Amino acid sequence: MTRALLAVVIFITLSAWAPKPVQPHIRSIGIITALGDTCMFERVPDHPFEWIAPPEASFLEISDWGIDDAVTADITKLLGAHYRVQPIAVEHQDFDTWTYDSLARDIRELPIPETPVDAYLLVLRDWRHDGIGKTDHQIAGLGLYRRDLRGSAERLGAFASYRLALLDPNTGKVIASRAALLPSGRLPWLPAEPALWPPTQNDLTDAQRRELRTDLLKLIDNSLPHTLRLLGLRD
Repeated sequence: MTRALLAVVIFITLSAWAPKPVQPHIRSIGIITALGDTCMFERVPDHPFEWIAPPEASFLEISDWGIDDAVTADITKLLGAHYRVQPIAVEHQDFDTWTYDSLARDIRELPIPETPVDAYLLVLRDWRHDGIGKTDHQIAGLGLYRRDLRGSAERLGAFASYRLALLDPNTGKVIASRAALLPSGRLPWLPAEPALWPPTQNDLTDAQRRELRTDLLKLIDNSLPHTLRLLGLRD
């Protein structure tokens, strides 16, 4: 095989595996970020039947942490070279819990932006199994997870369980949807020191708030480019 022919074969092979645009007609995107208004604290006590016993779960309102603004800025930076992007203001409570049917309805009811877009990119809280797995235990959105283990050991870490969904602005139809993943294919997770866990969610110290916010933003920074690639919006 000549070098020229070999080069053609390699080019065709690589082209077949290269990520394709989700929709070639998408040139402008409206960003709807509805992730960073609450932080979940889930604790699974040491129990012989921990997969049956309900976990302890509580929530803290963190909209003043500015996480949604930071995520919107990150997406703008990551996509701005290839798409015209603009943030879209929404009521967070409309997207706190959702189904694809409710998303379609909410998107159809949104006011038409001053500059119309070809698609909406939604950043949403996503529900996944916790560290036990295959049970009713679930984590969602941003938070801190603690699983007490025998012998006074524990598994503690910050998580970012979110989803990117690309929707048609006119019909609300889902064009593509992907759960956020690290490049390793795992849930965005960072181990934490025991000192980060507060007595209650309302007892976070200023230092704990700063550390937890930093960890959550780091998780999003580490997973967002890869998830956008899975969605087909990045090479």
